[in-house]
Amino acid sequence: MRRFIAPVVAAAMAAGIVATPVVAQGDTKTVLVEKDGTQVDTMLLRYPFDATWVIDDTHILMRDTYRDHYLITLKAPCQKLEMQRGIQFVPALSGRIKAAITYEARDKVGQPCDLTRVEQIESAKAAELRATINDKG
Repeated sequence: MRRFIAPVVAAAMAAGIVATPVVAQGDTKTVLVEKDGTQVDTMLLRYPFDATWVIDDTHILMRDTYRDHYLITLKAPCQKLEMQRGIQFVPALSGRIKAAITYEARDKVGQPCDLTRVEQIESAKAAELRATINDKG
């Protein structure tokens, strides 16, 4: 009986490994960039976000509770995005996000806006981006 089961289990394991999807460059829907500039297929967002700033109609800056910053780039200008109404991401930007998935930014009344890039950035760059908001207002 053992002789029969071992090859079946080995074949099933091999099939599982072969069947695992690999994100090819052509499958990228959302570019994910780590702090060192490396483009990755998945990115782990370990902590919830506690602050969000709309920089302009194509960029959103987010900070997590660990004080890491992420610059979100939208595919096209999204002029109706309003912080006062709250921004929601669909699917949620939490846990392990994947380049093969299209994410959207939404507020309660505006049209959904596709994300094209999620990039972890240095705190100094985040401070510069926040300063541009203050300069506009």
